Amino acid sequence: MSATHLQHLRGKDEVLTNLAVGYMQSDFIGERIMPVVYIDKEGIKVPIFGKGSLVEYETERAVGAASNIITLDKTTTMSVVLEEHDLAAGVDYREQHESQFDEYTKATRRVVKGVQLRQEAEIARLIQTKSVYANAHSKDFASEKWTSDDADIQIIIDDAKEQVRSATGVTPKTLVLSGQVYTQIRRNAKLRSLISDSANKPLLGINTLKELLELDEILVGNAVSIPTGGKQTKPIWGNFASLIVRPDQVPDGNDEGESAFGYTFRRRGLPVVDRYDAVGGKVQYVRYTDIRKSAVVGGACGFLFENVI
Repeated sequence: MSATHLQHLRGKDEVLTNLAVGYMQSDFIGERIMPVVYIDKEGIKVPIFGKGSLVEYETERAVGAASNIITLDKTTTMSVVLEEHDLAAGVDYREQHESQFDEYTKATRRVVKGVQLRQEAEIARLIQTKSVYANAHSKDFASEKWTSDDADIQIIIDDAKEQVRSATGVTPKTLVLSGQVYTQIRRNAKLRSLISDSANKPLLGINTLKELLELDEILVGNAVSIPTGGKQTKPIWGNFASLIVRPDQVPDGNDEGESAFGYTFRRRGLPVVDRYDAVGGKVQYVRYTDIRKSAVVGGACGFLFENVI
């Protein structure tokens, strides 16, 4: 990282940075899946806690007897190294003068969306990767789709909840779906039969699904992207569903010590927007910089459903 770059960050544009921090695509759910933890260094050791808190100890003490002594389980850690992500867009001084809009604001939104879209894609790939989950915390539904008339999604979700609760002591209450999966399961015959006896049963909405499946939140990923060199848009979120443990989000950043499927680690003070001149001074670039890394820290705190539709 060059000294010039660090100098630009120290001279950040406060107005555009505030705009960038407040701007989030409504279709992006990545940081709602993996809440942000702010850290001071770009390389950290994240604690992975054992099952010591689940051990049933002998606690009864007789009069005159010594206290019951236990040996604390050792905390293991995983290394997380943050990565820098940035995009810049140029604004010609003549464009800014002639435009009826603020070209710097437009450029800011474009570079912010570009970096955030990459983050969304990274988290989408991560949550759909079977290897990040604990053993027996996934199931492939290639031969028994959720769209079949006899698919009992209530039982499927309840069984997965119990699998996670038995392993961690915490019941997962957040379900992540792709847009295409949500479109299909809201038509599920057994779920729809639970809310109406009429011949014309309505499709299910998010709130009704949360009630039927006893969930606190259902997150639907709708973002699409155009892969490098491609022409057609493709959905970022695929044919899957994931049930996860996710703590409530804290505006000032979460505590990585709390049980969760995953977190987004971000260097404190970021993201930022700065501006720098091109050679000749007639084009000024608006640059958005973020230093972060999303990571799964609790594979047992989630359950992956593959090929559900």
